[in-house]
Amino acid sequence: MKIIINIAVLFVAIVALSSCSKYEKLLKKSDNETKYKLGMECYEKGKYRYATKFFEPVLLYLRGTERDDSVNFYFAKAYYLSGDPYTSEYYFDMFKRTFPRSAFAEEATYLYAACLYSQSHRPELDQVPTIKCITALNEYLYTFPNGNPEHRKKSEDVLKELDQRLVDKSFMAAKLYFKIEDYRSAMESFKNHLKDYPDSNHREEALFLTLKSSYLYATHSKYDKRRERYQNTIDEYLNFTSEFPVSNYKKEVENMYAVAVKATQFGNRPSKDENQEKTNE
Repeated sequence: MKIIINIAVLFVAIVALSSCSKYEKLLKKSDNETKYKLGMECYEKGKYRYATKFFEPVLLYLRGTERDDSVNFYFAKAYYLSGDPYTSEYYFDMFKRTFPRSAFAEEATYLYAACLYSQSHRPELDQVPTIKCITALNEYLYTFPNGNPEHRKKSEDVLKELDQRLVDKSFMAAKLYFKIEDYRSAMESFKNHLKDYPDSNHREEALFLTLKSSYLYATHSKYDKRRERYQNTIDEYLNFTSEFPVSNYKKEVENMYAVAVKATQFGNRPSKDENQEKTNE
């Protein structure tokens, strides 16, 4: 059985090598018209890498002709279908700028955005490709309001996904300040998050962590600054409870509020070991 499998694998390899050798020879010897036809033949057969090799030499040859846009489009799409979003992104971008009235313009604009989407990262990583993709998708939807329904639906769905990715990124960045106990920066970052994304699905937790950051910032402050900072904690408590009177954080929120109220009414006397404690200026 193993012998039969090995023979079959060897046969496939020989056929593949023979096919590669055939195309390599044609690539060297063929004229431009033949290369164009062979490029289309390879494209139709799914041999996208060879399609790009045949198309590339004839791009200049067909410039300004009625086939100029078609060879450029299939050249870019062959790279896309071969699994190279970086190269295809470049050529689709060039195409949509050069041939805005082409019959292929809509698909090229859509696939340009698709290339960018494949390069976008999860929220923990850099979101520059995500922002670039959002811009490209909005360009597609604006430029082709009556475009392919499936493409438009997919674009709208992806936009929602990418918008959420930016929301998550913003929230995670603020939460990192909280984790490293930089409470002042955490408060500012959570507030900026809610300012930039008022409908954030992290809104309740962001408001809670703003309150908790304020509380911990006041708790670790020098004695003469605690009263003012606990007052800010009370303000954040009112902000939180006005929006979320019923919350899973209610018990902890009420405990922080009670401490803050007591501190603003009677002050907090410094402990004997206060000079040895970590404090916020």
